[in-house]
Amino acid sequence: MHPGEPQVLDYLRSRRVMWAMRRSCFVLWRRCERGAEMSKDLQSAVFSTLKSLQGLEPLKRLFWQHLNYDRVNQPLPRRDWADSARQALAEDPFLFADANGFHILYCRLAADRLRLTDERAVVNRLLREHPYALFVFSDRSQTRWHFVNVKEGAKTPEGAERKGRRLLRRIAIGPEERLRTATERISMLDVAALPPMLFGVSPLAIQQRHDEAFDVEAVTEAFFEDYKRVFARLQEDLHRQAPDPVWAHDYALQFLNRLMFLYFIQRKRWLGDDPDFLRTFWEAYKDAGQPRDTFFERWLSALFFEAFNDRFQAGRADRAHFPPGIRDALVLAPYLNGGLFTRNELDRRFPFTVPDSIFEMLFDRFNGQTPGFLEHYNFTISEDTPFDQEVAVDPEMIGKVYESLVNITFEGVEEEDLRGTAGIFYTPRVEIDLMCRLSLVDWLANRLGEKYKPLLYEAVFAYDPDEKEDADEAVARENLWPELDGLLREVTVLDPACGSGSFLVGMLAVLDDLQARANAQLGRDETPYERRKRIIGQSLYGVDVMDWAVHVAELRLWLQLMVETPLQPAELKFRPLLPNLSFKVRPGDSLVQEVGGINFALHRTHLDIPRALKGRLTQLKGEKLKFYHGDRTGRFRTEAELKQEERCLFRDILAARQHALDNRLKGIRRQLSATQMNLAGEATQAVDAKTAQALEAEVATLEAEQGQVAKALDAVRTAQEVPFVWDIAFVEIFEGDEGGFDVVIGNPPYVRQERIAPPDKREDDYDPDEWRELKKEYKEKLRRSVAVAYPRFFGYKPTSGKFRKLDGKSDLYVYFYLHGLSLLNEQGSFCFITSNSWLDVGYGKDLQEFLLKHSQAKMILDNEAKRSFSQADVNTIIALLGPPDDRRPVGLDRTTRFVMFKVPFEEVLSPVVFQEIEEATGRLVRPEFRVIARQQRDLHEEGLAVGKKGEVRKAAARYQGNKWGGKYLRAPDIFFTILEKGKGKLVRLGDIAEVRFGIKTGANEFFYLDEERIAEWGIEEEFLKPVIKSPRECKGILVRPAELRYKAFMCHLDKRELRGTSALRYIEWGEEQGFHRRPSCSGRLRWYDLGAREFAKVLYPMIHSDRPAAFWNSDNVVVDHNLFEILTNEPLLIWSCLVSSLQILFRELFGRSSLGQGALKTEGVDIRKFYVLRPEVFGAAATTAIREGFDALSRRPIYSLANEISRPDRRALDTVLFDALGLTKREREKVYKAVVALVQRRLEKAESLSQKR
Repeated sequence: MHPGEPQVLDYLRSRRVMWAMRRSCFVLWRRCERGAEMSKDLQSAVFSTLKSLQGLEPLKRLFWQHLNYDRVNQPLPRRDWADSARQALAEDPFLFADANGFHILYCRLAADRLRLTDERAVVNRLLREHPYALFVFSDRSQTRWHFVNVKEGAKTPEGAERKGRRLLRRIAIGPEERLRTATERISMLDVAALPPMLFGVSPLAIQQRHDEAFDVEAVTEAFFEDYKRVFARLQEDLHRQAPDPVWAHDYALQFLNRLMFLYFIQRKRWLGDDPDFLRTFWEAYKDAGQPRDTFFERWLSALFFEAFNDRFQAGRADRAHFPPGIRDALVLAPYLNGGLFTRNELDRRFPFTVPDSIFEMLFDRFNGQTPGFLEHYNFTISEDTPFDQEVAVDPEMIGKVYESLVNITFEGVEEEDLRGTAGIFYTPRVEIDLMCRLSLVDWLANRLGEKYKPLLYEAVFAYDPDEKEDADEAVARENLWPELDGLLREVTVLDPACGSGSFLVGMLAVLDDLQARANAQLGRDETPYERRKRIIGQSLYGVDVMDWAVHVAELRLWLQLMVETPLQPAELKFRPLLPNLSFKVRPGDSLVQEVGGINFALHRTHLDIPRALKGRLTQLKGEKLKFYHGDRTGRFRTEAELKQEERCLFRDILAARQHALDNRLKGIRRQLSATQMNLAGEATQAVDAKTAQALEAEVATLEAEQGQVAKALDAVRTAQEVPFVWDIAFVEIFEGDEGGFDVVIGNPPYVRQERIAPPDKREDDYDPDEWRELKKEYKEKLRRSVAVAYPRFFGYKPTSGKFRKLDGKSDLYVYFYLHGLSLLNEQGSFCFITSNSWLDVGYGKDLQEFLLKHSQAKMILDNEAKRSFSQADVNTIIALLGPPDDRRPVGLDRTTRFVMFKVPFEEVLSPVVFQEIEEATGRLVRPEFRVIARQQRDLHEEGLAVGKKGEVRKAAARYQGNKWGGKYLRAPDIFFTILEKGKGKLVRLGDIAEVRFGIKTGANEFFYLDEERIAEWGIEEEFLKPVIKSPRECKGILVRPAELRYKAFMCHLDKRELRGTSALRYIEWGEEQGFHRRPSCSGRLRWYDLGAREFAKVLYPMIHSDRPAAFWNSDNVVVDHNLFEILTNEPLLIWSCLVSSLQILFRELFGRSSLGQGALKTEGVDIRKFYVLRPEVFGAAATTAIREGFDALSRRPIYSLANEISRPDRRALDTVLFDALGLTKREREKVYKAVVALVQRRLEKAESLSQKR
C-alpha cells in the first residue's frame, strides 16, 4: 500500500460517515416537520385501537399498522418450561411482530385475573431466547391486558457474579382504564419515529425507546406538574373568599386529596357500579340545568358528608334535584367511617364555595386540552413495589403531592424552599423497602437468635416466587414457622415522623407478604383483606406534627385495604368499610412532651404498675382494637371517650407511682432514724455511715422524682386539653410487657439548627424578637428532653435540673435519632434515613459517642451510584441501630459496619449481599459494595480529643468526634493502603504539634488597616505588623509581607504609656465607635491588645477550593483566624506533609464540604486528625530532598490541582513521602487519581446544584 493510502482511506471513510450523518439529519428534520401532525393522527388511531382491544386482531393492527413493526406469526413451544411458567398460560405464547430483532410477544394467561406472579414467571422464561422484547399479556377472556416492559438492573460492575433484579413495568388496558396516558406512551413505540442510523435501527435502540415510554417517573412528574397548576388555581380562588392563606392552602390539599381518593376507589365499582362515577356525577349536574356554581354545595357535599356517612335520605324534598340514577347511587354509597369524609374544622372555618370553573379544569378541559386533569390520567389502586410498577398514578402520589406541597402558599415559593422549615423530602420506595426488610431481619434475629440471621435474610429478602418457595422450605426444615408466625403477628412498628405514611405502607407490604406465607405454611385461612386489616390494627403506628400528614397517611393505609377487600357494593352499606385509625396514626410533637409546661418524658423509667392497672391496660388495648374495627360491642362509642380513658389510666398510673414513692421514702426515713444501743449504752444510728450516705442520696433522687410526678399529676388533672404525649397516647405499648416498640423506622425532617422552631407556631404571627425567643425556648426544651431521656449520658440531675447540653448546632434529625432510640424496647431495631452530615461534623459527636457507648451502630449504608433525594441538596445514609442502654457502656465491645454501595440500592436487594456484609470482620471489597467492620471501642478511641502535644489520656479524654463518612464510606481504597503501609510511620498531627487558630480580633474594621487608613491616622510603625487575612493573598507558598494588603494594630502598652501618640488617638476613636464593648474585645485586659504570640512557620488554610497550599511564614506576620498556625519542632518536615498530595487526600476526606461554591472547610479539630509522617521517619537524604523541594516550590506560584500535581517539582516532593511509605508505582498513581476525583466530585456537585437553582 502506498504510504499515503491509509490517510486517503480514512478521509474517504470520514466523508461517507459525514454524508450518512447529514442524510440522517435531513431525514430527521423532515420527520420533525411532520411530527406534530403525525403524532396527533397516530395517537387518535392508537386510542381507538386500545378502546376496542378485545381479541388478537386489534392487537396485531396496533403493531403492524400503527406502530410499524413487521408481521410475524411464530408459536413458541413451552414443553421444556418449568411448571410455574407453563401452567400460568392457557396456550403457547407466540411472536407476532418484530423490528430488527426486537420482538413483540403475546401471552394469554390461564387465569381470569392478570396475576403479576404469573407474568413474572413467564417473562423470566421467555427472556432467555428473547432479550429485546415487549410482552403483551391478556387474561383468559382477552378483555384485560398488560403491556410489560422489562428493564434490566443497572450494569453490574466488572467481576460481579450476581445479576441485578429485573424491573417489570406495565401499562394496563381494559374496560375500566383511562387510556389517555396509555395512548401517549404506547404511541412512543412507533418504530418509524426512531431516528435512522447508518446501519438501521438496532434492537438496543428500540429497547431504549421502550424503556423511555414505560418510564413511570415521567408520568409521575407530568401528573405532579399538572397537579401544582390546579392546586395553585384552587388555592388562589379560596384565598379570595377568605382572609387566611394557610386555610386556603390546607383546604385546597384536603379537597383535592378527597377527590383523588374517590378516583382510586371508584375503580372498585362501589359508586353506582360505575368506574367513572365522578365524571358521570358531574355530567348529570350539567344536564340537570342547575344554577351555576352549585355543584360543590348542593351535589358534592351531599356525596361527601351524607352518602359516605350513611346519612343520605333520597326522599327529602331538597334532594329532588338529583336524577333517579344518581339518587340510587348515593343511597347505596359505601359507609366510609374513617373520618376522611366527616366535616372538620377546615370545612367549617369560613363560608366558601368551590366554583364550577375548578371542576371544569378537573373533568372537562385542562391546559387547552380535553379531558380535564383528573380524567387525563389512569389511576391504579395498588402501590408499586421495587420490582413491579404500573405506568399510572398510584396512591403513593398522594404522599408525594403532600410532602412536596406541604408549605406552598398562594404567594408562591422558590423550588428549593418548597418544604421550608418542615424539612420534608419524599423517600424513594426502594429505600423504604430495603429499610423495612433490614429492620425486620434485625429484630427477628434479636428475638430468635443470631444463628438464624442468614436464614432470616433468605426469607425476608425473597421477592420472586422461586426464592420464596426455597426460603419457606428452609424455614420449615428448621421448624421455625410457628415461632416466626407468632412474632410477625405481634410486632409493633413506629414511624415517629410518618409524614404521608410511606414507611407504614412499605412495612404493611412486607409484613403482609411474610404473614401470607406463614399462613400457607401453617394451614391458616385468612383473606388478604382480613390479614391487612389485622396488621394495620395490631402492628403499625405513626406520629406526625402536622395534622394533614396524619390524614394522608390514614388515606394511604385505607387504600391498601381497598385493593384486597372482598366486599360487594350491597354489603358496603351495612358494614363500615374503613377502620378507624385515630389511635394508630396520631398528630403531635414527637420530641417535646409537655402538658402545662411539665416535661412528660417518663417512659425511660418504666413505671412499676400494680396488677389491677395492668388489667386495665390489657382492656384498653382490646377496646382500642374494637374501636379500630368499628365493633359495636366496645365500651367507648366516640374517639373522645377513648382518649379520656387513656388520660384517666395514665393519671392512675402516676398516682400509683406517687404512692410507691411515698412508701419507699417512708421506709428509708425509718431506716435512717432507727437507733441501736452501743456497748457504752448510748443510742447510735442503726446503719453505718456509708449506708446512710447512700440512703440520703436515694432520698434526694426519690424526692426529685416525687416532685416531678406530683407536677405531672396536677398537669393531667387541670389541663383542659392534653396534647400528644407518648405515655398517654400509647400507654399500652410503654407500660405493657415489652416496654416500647419493636421497630422504629423513618425519615425524620431535615431542618437545619438555625431554622428549628416550635412546629405548632408560624413565624408570620410574631415580630422578629418574639420569634427568636420562641425558637430559643423550643431548642432548650429539645435539649432538656434528650437529657431527661438519657440522664446518665447527659449527666441530668433531677434535683438541680442541670445537664450536659447537646451541641447547639445539632440539626433537628439528631434529636429524632436520640428520641427514636428511646422508644424502642430492649430487643428492638432502629432504622433511619437521614442527612449524612452527623458522620463528619462537630455536632455529630454527641450522637456518635452515645451510639458507641450505649447502643450499636450496626450498619451505616451509603450509595455512591445514586442519591436517594435527587430533588434536595441532601446527601443521605441509612443507619441501622441497636436499642440503647443508658445505664451501662454496652456498646464498646460491639461492631459497626460501614457499607458503601457502588450500584443503586435496587441492585443489592438480595440476601447474599447482606449475608456477606454481616460476615465481614475487617475490610471486604466486592464489585457491588465495600464494607469496613470496626470495633466500636476502636472508633471511640479514634474520636478522643487530641491534646496540644503528646499521647491521649484515654480515661480522661473527651470524645470529640470522628470522620466516619470521610474515612469509612467515601475514602477510596488507596486510603486504606496508605494506612496499612503507614503503620508505625503515620501519626495524627495533633499528637506531635499544636494546631492553633489565627487571631480572632472581634473587630476587624478596627484592628486591620490598609495604607490609606494608616496614613489618615499617622499610626506609629512600632504598633503595626503585616497580617495575612486570606490565603488568596499569597500567590505562592511563601507569605511575603509586601504582597499583603493590611497591617494589624498590635499594641501591648497601657494608655498612660501611649500619651502623645497617634496610636492613643486611634484607640480613643475606637472607643467612641463602641468597639471596646464587643464581646471578644471587652474580655481582654486591654481591649485593644491582641496579645503577644509565638509565631508559627507553618500555616494551613481553613477554606479550600482546588488550590493545594500550605504556607511558610518566615517573616512572622500576624495570622488571621482564616488560617491555622502549626507550632512544631520540625516545621519543614511537617510543612512537606501538609503540602503533599497525600494531605490533599486526607483534607478531602476529613474536611467539611457543606459550604457554598464547592468550598471545603477544615477546622482545627479536623486538622489535628490529619495523618502526617513522624519526623524520625525521614533520614538525611529525605530531609535534603525536602529542602530542595521547598526551594523549588517557593520560586513559583501555586496553581490549581489539575495543573499542580503534574509538575515535576511537586512530584519530586511527593516522591519523598511515597518512598517513606513504600508505595508502589501503581499505588502512587492511585493517590493522584483519587485526589483529582475527590476534588472534582466536590466542585462538580456544587456546580450542578447551582445550575439546578
